[in-house]
Amino acid sequence: MAQFTFTNNTYAGEALAGFMASTLLEADSVKRGLLTVINDVKARKVILDVDDDVVLQNPSGIFTDQGTTAHQTESYLDPVVYEFMKQEQWDKLAQSWEAQALKPGAFMDYEGVVDLSDFMVQRYLTKIQIANERLYWLGKTATKEAAFTADFPGLLPSIAAASGVYKVGLSKPATSLAATAIDANGIVTVADTSTLADGDVVTITSVTGTSKDITNGAPGIAIQGQSYFIQIASATSFKLVRNYNDVNSRKPATFSGTTTAATVNYINVSNVLQVLGSVYAQLDPADRIQEDFNLQIPLHVGYAYAQAQANKALNVINAFTDMKKMDYLGIPLQIMNHWQANTILGARSSNLFLGVDLLGDASELSTVYLKPYTNDNVVRMKARMKAAVNFKFANELFYLSA
Repeated sequence: MAQFTFTNNTYAGEALAGFMASTLLEADSVKRGLLTVINDVKARKVILDVDDDVVLQNPSGIFTDQGTTAHQTESYLDPVVYEFMKQEQWDKLAQSWEAQALKPGAFMDYEGVVDLSDFMVQRYLTKIQIANERLYWLGKTATKEAAFTADFPGLLPSIAAASGVYKVGLSKPATSLAATAIDANGIVTVADTSTLADGDVVTITSVTGTSKDITNGAPGIAIQGQSYFIQIASATSFKLVRNYNDVNSRKPATFSGTTTAATVNYINVSNVLQVLGSVYAQLDPADRIQEDFNLQIPLHVGYAYAQAQANKALNVINAFTDMKKMDYLGIPLQIMNHWQANTILGARSSNLFLGVDLLGDASELSTVYLKPYTNDNVVRMKARMKAAVNFKFANELFYLSA
């Protein structure tokens, strides 16, 4: 029989290099170096932004200042404390470990001592990392896992709202369609669906009507700004199948109300090369030549780019089997797995910041078996985290969205 021990482990201080650091620092974009991490952010941290022009002057024996004014502004990292708490019944946790430990088709038992506190942490660790990844980029409003009350705007909403960012929209003929109706079943009527395909992701904007997405229950949310996987229904209509923000839950999209007019925005196989070409042409050369500059794209745009490469590869062996390189004319394309649909961000990692406080009392992870103390046969896990995100130079960011 398998043997079990349970250790009351509390991870705090420098020991956070283990599980606690994993919850905050092993979000996908952090592991890939797309954010600059600043530790020991206990309260508001000021990031100074200084910019100035360069004037090449005539030689002079007397020092003469070039006469321009350096512009100094500030951005801030305002850390937010939030927690994850979970209680599980001891015997259920032990059964879950046994089921996971056995190999498929195996009938033998496992011997040895297993620390079930570690097992419980590992069960939720990946989901906490994904929740943090979504929180960092999408903000609290678009992160379903975030139920705390403090404001956490996220990088993409902050960039979208900032002045000075170079912004591009998708409301152009090659990347948008005018919808004349959206019914209560999520059927969208347009003039022509020939540029769309099953599985494309569209973002709905400029909505006129009462349509609500009730996938997660009434009263629902407005479909304005929401993105959906689609399925072609006819030459002039398609169905909104699943909310892009609910991709992990696999819930089919459900709706109430109707819409009489809207704009359907999309990046897919039919236009992705044109979109990337347009983006490349509009990037500041001073930014795109930097080693830490990346174009960050959602998963569905990465798929469209790979498919477009295969379609263009005439007389190339294995065009549809070989993995496609994710860069565009030498600029790395970073596939963002938990991101906003139909969005492209051009940024240097040294211009995007994540502030954490791994050594502070506000960051702590613990598991407790309560039976020795209260006679309750349950295990409790609590993870307290502290984080903040922001950017530095708005005028060095490129942002394309619906």
